[in-house]
Amino acid sequence: MHEDLSEHVAQSAEAHASERRVAIETVHEQLAASLALAWPDRDIGAGQTIGPTEHRGWRVPTVGYLNFIHPPQVQIVGEPEIAYLAGLSPELAAHVSEQLSTARTKLVILADDCQLESRLHDALRRADIAVFTTAASGHRVAYRLRHFLGESLARQITLHGVFLEVLSIGLLLIGDPGVGKSELALELINRGHRLVADDAPEFVLLGPDDLNGGSPPLLQDFLEVRGLGILNIRAMFGEAAIKRRKQLGLIIRLVRPDAEVPLEPDRLTGARTTRDILDTRIPEICLPVAVGHNLSVLVEAAARDHLLRMQGQHSDEQFAARQAQAIGRNECD
Repeated sequence: MHEDLSEHVAQSAEAHASERRVAIETVHEQLAASLALAWPDRDIGAGQTIGPTEHRGWRVPTVGYLNFIHPPQVQIVGEPEIAYLAGLSPELAAHVSEQLSTARTKLVILADDCQLESRLHDALRRADIAVFTTAASGHRVAYRLRHFLGESLARQITLHGVFLEVLSIGLLLIGDPGVGKSELALELINRGHRLVADDAPEFVLLGPDDLNGGSPPLLQDFLEVRGLGILNIRAMFGEAAIKRRKQLGLIIRLVRPDAEVPLEPDRLTGARTTRDILDTRIPEICLPVAVGHNLSVLVEAAARDHLLRMQGQHSDEQFAARQAQAIGRNECD
């Protein structure tokens, strides 16, 4: 993709990753339909955001049920919580109201069609804390909200390369400009594999080992190939040639024969190393780009071997064990 476009996409992704905050309005907009959320007082809490927050040295939880000791940023109040509040003495109820309205809470969601006692509701209004209402259960609200905020606030990074799905593996092709990443990607797509993102794939850390990647909306479906320009892969190869998102499992670095490689290849193990991306360790293989090398076949072989390694089958170890066994027999003879 053109350098100015690629740079703009990368800068936008990095800016989004550094902010990692979600506006209250966005929460309502994205979840209103699935949870039938209502926002009776839209002026209350407008402009508030949810994101990484610390208070007195500890990290404020994002979502939780009613808690006035360590209040989360979003508090869910359903029938059990309303029953608890109804049984409080006036003094303790006043204490709870003060704790909730002076903490780091930005949003209260009333589940099960519940209503707050007027004193607590007024305290939330004075503190500019938004209140949503819904007939959905507290459990459903918590599940949907955690999933939405988990994705929205996840750590992100933009990498340069072509991201594909090859034999069910999320595979990222990287290398110097002009080394042939896009041409190889086009050949792999022509062999039945799928394009996820070209040039600036965005990766989100959804779990301890789940580095999930996709394409920026601006670049979705497109692949730039030198000499051909921009190609619409979906239009050329059909829906089956596009994968919207995929977990990153393997990195293939293409290197020119005369380039300095970070790791000299070993006859048994090849040129294998690992790369840490957002605290996730991803296997990386260096493949030389040279005349006579069928790179698409090599990449497919690397993907198949990676699948075997995930199942505990390491060809290099199997060969070394067989060789050691043969040497042992010869010594005995």
